[in-house]
Amino acid sequence: MMSIASLNFKNISRKTTTRNVLMYYAKERDYVKELLTKAYGLICLTSDNWNSEHANDEYICITAHWVDKD
Repeated sequence: MMSIASLNFKNISRKTTTRNVLMYYAKERDYVKELLTKAYGLICLTSDNWNSEHANDEYICITAHWVDKD
């Protein structure tokens, strides 16, 4: 169906998708680590809980606040 809707559509496997997601995660993780090592002064961490009513899942989100050189 997608190849009819878009001639440029390329079907990729589950393994390729997993590999790409993990690669992007590692790239962004390293970027955040680099940002935090360059932070001037203190880093303030805030946490919050989030509940999904439909899937009965619970998540904890951590937010970091800091002042950069700009």
